Amino acid sequence: MFNAAENAGTIVEALKQTEAESEATRVLSAKAVTLLHQSGVTRIISPAAYGGYQLPVRALVEAERVIAHGSTAASWVLMVCAAHTFIAGRLPRRGQDEIFGTDPGMLIPGVPSPRGTCQRTKGGYVLNGRWPYASGADHGDWVLIGCRGVRNEAGESCPSLIVVMPKADVVIDDTWFTLGMRGTGSKDLVLDNVSIPEHYAVTMGEAQLGTVPGVDIPLYRLPIRPSLATMLLGTIVGMAERGLQIFIEQTRTRRDVYTGSMKVDSPGMQRRVAEASAEIACAWALTQQNCDLLEQAMRHDPPMPIAARAQVRWNAAYATHLCRQASNRLFEGAGAGAAHDSHAMQVFFRDMNTATHHAMLDFDANVELQGKSLLGIELNDAMV
Repeated sequence: MFNAAENAGTIVEALKQTEAESEATRVLSAKAVTLLHQSGVTRIISPAAYGGYQLPVRALVEAERVIAHGSTAASWVLMVCAAHTFIAGRLPRRGQDEIFGTDPGMLIPGVPSPRGTCQRTKGGYVLNGRWPYASGADHGDWVLIGCRGVRNEAGESCPSLIVVMPKADVVIDDTWFTLGMRGTGSKDLVLDNVSIPEHYAVTMGEAQLGTVPGVDIPLYRLPIRPSLATMLLGTIVGMAERGLQIFIEQTRTRRDVYTGSMKVDSPGMQRRVAEASAEIACAWALTQQNCDLLEQAMRHDPPMPIAARAQVRWNAAYATHLCRQASNRLFEGAGAGAAHDSHAMQVFFRDMNTATHHAMLDFDANVELQGKSLLGIELNDAMV
């Protein structure tokens, strides 16, 4: 069986050599993309019918965690595109044939939230809108987008949809000038009256809950939001682990500029490292609990119980909070040199504080969901 973490480990050192290019060009290096494909990790969650490995979410999360030790941008783009592959596994078979038929490891950038609109037309739909933050937009031949259904001129209604469509029909607008995560190339996608056939789309409500009629593969019957929240953690925890490793290596040789004493002999520095290490370990434990809950859900008919979905979302948000807290704690102790653009701890600080702003991980929204769930306040499917 394909070992996701082990195969990811074979490209970590090579990925480190691509980071400077990705950061400078604001696009994931083509070499990094090649390494991802060659290691097989782009097929972790692809349908087995086309040569994918169709492994549980845990395998993807473990691979992301390892790859983040080589390149945060590569891990993030892998995560985002694999999440979209996970969603594409719910499309009609004809659509999947076109997407995966020639390449089961196809990278699918995009934005699943309903930023644009869809209207019915003969044999399909017409799409309009702008979708920001499409990580990996410059790679792959297909994109995934979420659309809010609106009535057409004939007054026909349209459900909200998740669409996977050829990237050739999309305009990529380079808006990605950011504090961190620069190498992910998370640019805007723009559509202006673009027509697509029906087999490129699936109803958003059913896709979100994992209740698309005719889909019988347990992996693709998982709810989308809790699954995506868990997938995000692989990159974030891996990033935090790498930052801790960098901090420890640099602290071992640092001296206080006024006293000359070694920083490693400082009780404050020792506490800083110990606390950060514990926070990151707790975040990984919550990640593993999420993977357990998702695998448990795969053994039952959808939808996954709403309380379990709320728990997964909260675990993801709190694990993210722990990683960000650990990262900020380390950056505070990294010294004045860490303010320089070339310093590894500055890049680490910028990336962590950008990645953890993902809407799926919003602390306030998720703490409310979990609080309501624990207190017995009714939640609806649209919330979780």
